[in-house]
Amino acid sequence: MSATSEAGGPALEVPRVGQVALAMASSWLGERFFRTFRPAEGDAAPFDARLRQRDRAVGVTLATLWDETARDPAATALESLVSADLATAGDEGAYVVWAPPGATFPETEPQRSDVRLMLGRAIAGLAPGQRREVRIPVMLRLAKVETDGAYVMVTGPLSSEWAHLSEGINGVFHLDARDLLRLPDETPEVDIILTRIRDRAAVMRPQEVTEVPVHDYWVATRLPVDTPRGLTIVSAPPPPTGADDGTRVRRGLRRAVRRAVEQRNAATDVDFSLLVLVEVVGHIQAELATQALRGMSPAGYAAIDEILLVADGQVREVLQPRTVPWSG
Repeated sequence: MSATSEAGGPALEVPRVGQVALAMASSWLGERFFRTFRPAEGDAAPFDARLRQRDRAVGVTLATLWDETARDPAATALESLVSADLATAGDEGAYVVWAPPGATFPETEPQRSDVRLMLGRAIAGLAPGQRREVRIPVMLRLAKVETDGAYVMVTGPLSSEWAHLSEGINGVFHLDARDLLRLPDETPEVDIILTRIRDRAAVMRPQEVTEVPVHDYWVATRLPVDTPRGLTIVSAPPPPTGADDGTRVRRGLRRAVRRAVEQRNAATDVDFSLLVLVEVVGHIQAELATQALRGMSPAGYAAIDEILLVADGQVREVLQPRTVPWSG
């Protein structure tokens, strides 16, 4: 998506992830305030984008809380392949796959084609605005360490479920669940994973090591509008060993807030300023932007009217507006 300035020159190009965030934010604003918000024509400067609500102008700053320049080329290639499949099928929708933190994408065949088909099937039939989970096959590694005791040591996202896993277990086990990046939203789906692990553990011999096939649960959505057309994959590169997600988010938030304030102070023709953040998280309940904002001085973001966070295929309000120009 690019705009044309009044002088006839092109405005700054908004990346696909930014277009996704803008579409979701404008839809959320419409539902929140019972108004219609549309992308504005013309040059968005000094903002990244602009929305219109009748004769009112909303200046929008778009920011990701990770380094987009470090994007995995395999993700970009997969995005292009699935988009080409959609175009061939005559599907003009705008789809998004929200990969969990640490997700990687295959670079070689046949694994790339397998994921290409899985994602294509996952987004097929999605209605505008719909969200669903995508099952990605993964293998967990389970080892029976001792016969005495009843305990499962877990690494990975399932570590929070170690107590449930240990129920009815005979022996001491180690479960490497690091390839399972995101648990399903629904508890019954989590229970299916736990039952499969316990069933495999029940027939294992001491010192035996085995693999347990389960599913990772990513998220797919269809935007309420048809831009950007095709598939967009929202993903972040795996963090460096020992990296602190909280530090990364705090630094990214400070940069975004500083840029949003600069854009707002440079503008004289908007009625409302909006900062839209994009974060890669397993579940939106785990987002860190809200906590990071609470650690900042309110004076630092006083010029911003509202802050929204887009993550996990959903939108969350991080900073509520004190007043809105369309309330009357």
